[in-house]
Amino acid sequence: MILTLLLMGLLAQKSNLPSLPGDVITPSRGIGPFDVKQAKEWHDTAEILCAQSRYEEAEKLYLRLLEEREHALGLNNPELASDLNDLGRVSFAQMKYQQATSYYERSLQIMETAKGKQDLAVVGPLEKLTRISEVVEKYPQAEEYARRAAATVERVKGPDAAELAPELVAVGELLLIQKQFSSAEPMFDRAVKILEKTSGVASADLLPSLDGLAAAFDKMHRPGDAEAAWRRALSIRESAYGPSTVEVAGTLDDLGKLYFAQKRYPEASYCYERALYIRQKAHGENGADTQATLNAVAKIYAAQGRQTDAEPLYRGMLSAKELDTVSSLNSLAALTAEHNRNGEAESLYKLSISLLDKKGFVTARKPVLSRDDPPPPELAETLDQYAALLKKMHKKSDAAKMEARARILHGIPEPASRKKTP
Repeated sequence: MILTLLLMGLLAQKSNLPSLPGDVITPSRGIGPFDVKQAKEWHDTAEILCAQSRYEEAEKLYLRLLEEREHALGLNNPELASDLNDLGRVSFAQMKYQQATSYYERSLQIMETAKGKQDLAVVGPLEKLTRISEVVEKYPQAEEYARRAAATVERVKGPDAAELAPELVAVGELLLIQKQFSSAEPMFDRAVKILEKTSGVASADLLPSLDGLAAAFDKMHRPGDAEAAWRRALSIRESAYGPSTVEVAGTLDDLGKLYFAQKRYPEASYCYERALYIRQKAHGENGADTQATLNAVAKIYAAQGRQTDAEPLYRGMLSAKELDTVSSLNSLAALTAEHNRNGEAESLYKLSISLLDKKGFVTARKPVLSRDDPPPPELAETLDQYAALLKKMHKKSDAAKMEARARILHGIPEPASRKKTP
């Protein structure tokens, strides 16, 4: 068979998968026995295509599989679910979310008809529909799917089953997104209690539940409870992954942010400095996450009045040439202005403006704002800061010009007293 030879060649040379010729897929055989061997060949080939991100080609094979199985087994046979799930997966990978939803909804309907609405077989499609709805920001719909999946698992497995915990976490996370923090808390708390019994009090399985619980406490302005949950998560991550891993750095960030909001600067500094050390080792000095953590450390130093420690960090960020260069320039400009080094601060703001103002909006004699290609929002913020500096330097005319440009970017009408009379 031609397809068999093709598959053998694919397995021998996975990295150089040839395009599928049009005659590889035979015409439909109609109602009759299902060729399991050929189906496996098509499926294996499609999986290889997926591994190489050739989703469109894989989709054609999965569609053919579905058609053949429909012809052989009927339109509502439970065995169709595997093909529908594969098609949902490749559609999702191509960001064809509506199409993916249709496949998963059909899979769900088939399972409901064949197994019943309370059977565990419906949980898989419900979880996938939850994910798609979340991605397209249909959060109430996603919550409905997630709650139904959780209820099904609880009904079949029991209220203390380990399988229930991730379903509860999924509901909790959707409630967090929708800012229903008081409703999210009991979901995470219940998941924690279930996993403590089934997996142990120090199991890494607890981490999503603890992170969610801490986030809910933080949003509910319960910093003590949030700190306790994140500290416990930190201890578990250190034991499970090691004390100097990026997983640990993420929790240190959470704690650092919590402490910074409470103005507990020494604790915040410790957390961010440790996270910075981890990320420098893992991703180097110029990694995006390293630079973000470096910025956090510098802000803490500045908040503590440690300008001599903060300034070298800001300058180090500039040399990395990351996307936050402008933010770093403006932070350094503000810092130097605080020390009355106004000339240096002015030069830094001018550099920021030159990076942001590619169209010459600021320097134009009669600036016109293009609706189709407006300057980035950071330009207006930079002009506001620069104008404040110019006023401090008694450069009122230049400050007025910057304020006028900023007003246009902010969409604020010019004061009537400043408009020219005809």
